[in-house]
Amino acid sequence: MGATCVRCSRPIGEPASGALCDECRARLRILLAARAGVRRTARRSLLGALAVASVLTLALVLGLLRQFGSVAAEPMRQQHGVWQILGGATFISPVGMAADRMGNLYVVDAANSRIDKLAPDGTLLATLGSRGSAPGQLDRPTAVALDPIGNVYVADTANSRIEKLSVTGVPLGTWGSFGSGPGQFNGPHGVAVDHEGNVYVGDTGNDRVQKLSPLGKVMAIWGRSGQGPGEFRQPYGVAVDSDGAVFVADNLNHRVQKLSAVGVPVAQWGSYGFGVSQFNYPRWVVVDIRGDVYVSDSYNHRIQQLSPSGVPRAVWGGRGGLP
Repeated sequence: MGATCVRCSRPIGEPASGALCDECRARLRILLAARAGVRRTARRSLLGALAVASVLTLALVLGLLRQFGSVAAEPMRQQHGVWQILGGATFISPVGMAADRMGNLYVVDAANSRIDKLAPDGTLLATLGSRGSAPGQLDRPTAVALDPIGNVYVADTANSRIEKLSVTGVPLGTWGSFGSGPGQFNGPHGVAVDHEGNVYVGDTGNDRVQKLSPLGKVMAIWGRSGQGPGEFRQPYGVAVDSDGAVFVADNLNHRVQKLSAVGVPVAQWGSYGFGVSQFNYPRWVVVDIRGDVYVSDSYNHRIQQLSPSGVPRAVWGGRGGLP
């Protein structure tokens, strides 16, 4: 089965002989790497679960670090593996994170305009980016995501663009500029990547979500300013599940929206408040291998876990000084 293209008749689902356009070559490379690295097996389920667990653990840690302001980290842990202070790293304002299949964590330090890569034990492995506007530089980034082959995508918020970096921090692409046209952004705060390497951006200041190809070409634009289904008010975090459904932290509407793979509104969960399944400025969203949705309920100082249909499963956290 598979193939086509020959510049360019799409789709490409399997290895193809013959010529491929740049777009399809990039897509195929990511698809093959995803299949070779982790097929949908128990191994992928385990790694996916570990990645989400790492992200949730770090989310609690980030709340602690933010309260301290600038933290020079030491190798100290609390019980159950929750880091009170992360070994080998220094943060001023950690605001976002992602986890790779090995359990390494990528932490967005907005005020330092960089991404810190941490080993599962908290050891600092690498620092990606520096302050500026040149390719590979960042200005108050707020979100990070990884594709199946380990490339790093950063919501470079103050530069109003998406930065694509290699796993070692080499610039691979700079997409977008300030504006409201297709492929332009206004302070993007969210980024996610699906299994084909397509990139989803929470275009916060433009009240929309943009879908880009692996090479940065605009594929779709969803939403506008408003409170109705499929409308947004300062969308922040975005996530995509294994079926291509897109989840958006609709910040000023105090809800999470679920869109189909083609951008059709499917569900809206939550309203302003302090109860279970209510939100107070939800900022970030993560989806696990089962389809459960985890929401950073920012001003309620907690994380809420929802089922794939939006039913509350658990609430973690609350106002306080320790995770």
